[in-house]
Amino acid sequence: MSKYSLFLITLLTFFAVACEESAADIALATPGQSSSTGTGGSLARFTIKGDFLYTVDAQNLNVFNISSPDETIPVATVQAGFGVETIYPLENFLYLGTQNGMLIFQVGADGIPALIGNYNHITSCDPVVSDGHFAYVTLRVSECQEAAFGAANTLDVLDVSDPTQPNLLSSYPMDSPYGLGLDENILFVCEGERGFKVMEVSDPQNIVLLQQITSVNAIDVITLDGLLLVIGPDAVVEYDYSDIHNIQKLSEIAIGE
Repeated sequence: MSKYSLFLITLLTFFAVACEESAADIALATPGQSSSTGTGGSLARFTIKGDFLYTVDAQNLNVFNISSPDETIPVATVQAGFGVETIYPLENFLYLGTQNGMLIFQVGADGIPALIGNYNHITSCDPVVSDGHFAYVTLRVSECQEAAFGAANTLDVLDVSDPTQPNLLSSYPMDSPYGLGLDENILFVCEGERGFKVMEVSDPQNIVLLQQITSVNAIDVITLDGLLLVIGPDAVVEYDYSDIHNIQKLSEIAIGE
């Protein structure tokens, strides 16, 4: 990847940080997946699937037709409940992270999403990623103004093979989890000022921590075929993880003030 290409990507991915109170509320689509429309992180608040743009606000999932380059046409507003924070697309599904749980919407042929499944948890900040079989949700109470009394910093693993009935499989204690990224059996979990964790998740009920890189303030991550973009409040750092046991820092671009 050239420095010019990385620079363009970092300019776009800077906006992928949504849950952090001081960060931007937008991100390029499509989170966790390569596409002609770009790639965003797990904290994204909008995504593109085909001819449709999907955005979330605190209570709604909004749908726009963008098939024409000259205009954006509002199509529908779907009520999603309270405290919607993030959106993650996978195939014909949209996974929404909310302060009270995870919602699964199925997108119809007309582009309109319908709620088909949900998982409720105690109020906290929580992005989500999925591979279609399992969903990984981080629950954060540290510096989360909305967190309820008794909430904890955890990584929850859900069985979503039946998207109408998400089922909690296991929960792992975390320090202060923010965004996360998934590449097959490798899960990256951001821990803010504590860096990010690299975890092997081939058995979701027995996740193995491979290493923790603490030299970066990590709020969200984007996986790009062996390249990892780690987004923080003041920098975007690029790593090569093609050898998962020998992750190498490639570059760093300062952002913000």
